[in-house]
Amino acid sequence: MCALLSLNHNLTACAGAEVHLKQDGSYDVRLLKLSLNKKLIEIGTKKRYSDSSAKVIMDSLAEPLAITITGKGVLIKKTNRLDVVSEGSLQHLFPTFKLAEFYMQHFPAGEHSYISIIRKETADSVIEAFKKQGVEVYMLSLGPFVVDQVIPQINSYEGVLKFDGHQVTLNADKEWSAYAYDAGIQSAFSLKIDIEKMPEEFLLAYATAFQLILNDKLELIEVDSEQISGKLSELMAKQKFKKYGSLALFFFFGLLMLNFLVLSAYNSYNQELMSKAGQQSYIYENRQKLEEEVKGKENLVKKLGWNKGYRYAYLCDQIGSSVPKEVLLDELLINSLSGGSSGLIKEVQLETGRILIKGQTSSIYAINNWIYDLQQKSWVKNVQLEKYTADDQKQAQVFTILLKY
Repeated sequence: MCALLSLNHNLTACAGAEVHLKQDGSYDVRLLKLSLNKKLIEIGTKKRYSDSSAKVIMDSLAEPLAITITGKGVLIKKTNRLDVVSEGSLQHLFPTFKLAEFYMQHFPAGEHSYISIIRKETADSVIEAFKKQGVEVYMLSLGPFVVDQVIPQINSYEGVLKFDGHQVTLNADKEWSAYAYDAGIQSAFSLKIDIEKMPEEFLLAYATAFQLILNDKLELIEVDSEQISGKLSELMAKQKFKKYGSLALFFFFGLLMLNFLVLSAYNSYNQELMSKAGQQSYIYENRQKLEEEVKGKENLVKKLGWNKGYRYAYLCDQIGSSVPKEVLLDELLINSLSGGSSGLIKEVQLETGRILIKGQTSSIYAINNWIYDLQQKSWVKNVQLEKYTADDQKQAQVFTILLKY
């Protein structure tokens, strides 16, 4: 069992198999199953099958399968890194190469590229052998290169990974710098995937299954075949539909229930509103009267000198504490009186929210800075310099500032 990042996967189980083609035409199949349980990948059964009649003899398999073909018929060449892989760019490696007759796999590693090819008729016969037993192959890889997907999980040492005849030399960046195969090559120690022992002959099968179960999250190492990749895309679409289909069913069922509850609530609320409609009709009929009463009360509040909740002492203190030393105050009017005469009776009214400041100064810069300081206070809405002139009698500049709050 190995830890996995919290990702959203469409596959919850799969199988991987290494199919080693022997010289006598028989197959040596190493099969391993994986399952995904929440955030953990669990390694399931590991089985090995062989048959001298070149047929795959194995138990029934319900999980999707990916295979890696090694052995006879798989040609591997190392070259300088190729940015574009085509029939023309591979002529120096395979002079008689015809792309239509082969499956080709490109594995870039640092400054090099590893090109693996196999005749389509050879690979198709392997795929057909699985298909005859009701097992569909959804991914095909060649050679040992798919093991690169799981190298971070393996306890390899000194930059060399040996397993089941394969020897991979890694540079400091964990990139393949050399590869060799000899049937006698074996690991000097037991291989482990995290903390679980992994028989070296099943390492490729594990890497193949690992790549399949995380196919939507990894940069795949597989043959370039639209036919095979199309099967995988179709499988993933079915899995996604199956996964989200049930969620959609529960969602719409919940939506119907919510709709029923909302309609019931609105119906009850409507009945309640209808019962209150009669009580509120009196208010609607007397709306104009209520508005006039409100306006009258507002005028009364203004006449009484309501100062928007600010104390006069507080306003005076706020202004007085901010007066620059270059300024001499002559007059400070808060909510000055306004109004007109009607016969012998003079109606007066407080202009609330206004402060008129008059004074003298020797510096216009002091006035500008003072206005800026006043504007920074939270209770001030606007400050305007209404008048600034020279007074010859006082031998100073006089000013008038209007502050609104």
